[in-house]
Amino acid sequence: MTQISLTFPDGNSRDYARGVTALEVAQSIAPSLAKAAISASIDGKHWDLQWPIESDAEIAIHTMKDDAQALELIRHDFAHVMARAVQKLWPEVKVTIGPVIENGWFYDFDRDDPFTPEDLGAIEKEMKAIINERDLVKTEVWDRSRAIEHYIRKNEPFKVELIEAIPGDEPLRMYWHGHWQ
Repeated sequence: MTQISLTFPDGNSRDYARGVTALEVAQSIAPSLAKAAISASIDGKHWDLQWPIESDAEIAIHTMKDDAQALELIRHDFAHVMARAVQKLWPEVKVTIGPVIENGWFYDFDRDDPFTPEDLGAIEKEMKAIINERDLVKTEVWDRSRAIEHYIRKNEPFKVELIEAIPGDEPLRMYWHGHWQ
């Protein structure tokens, strides 16, 4: 198996098998780090703990003590939870785009009627219920055609547009939170 070299923030490097995950790297350092790890940075880019690392890189393992990374991850996950809550309450609503921004996150939805203050209370209640389900979060890599077919079946035209707008033919990472987003 081919080896890659990973360089840590302190400048030290270690060799690992190509395809090692950030979680496995954390485990090799200390089981307590693996337990506390929430994400990683690979060459300065956000990296899920489950994603394989295929080439030499600089790596940093993040825990909840890393405020910026923890906040970004929490906001990203809350955006997905909010989208789930909205579609559970109103299955006909189409999800558009919902990125993390400097002061929080947002999601745009395609819905005939605007949300009311009562709707926002129902969304918050449903978000709490979803969080309390403690669903396992997974990532799978799909080719573009599979992802497009998935969102066509789910009647999510905006997700199809977003995928079609991504340049190149590289596979896509699909997040799974107890059901496909």
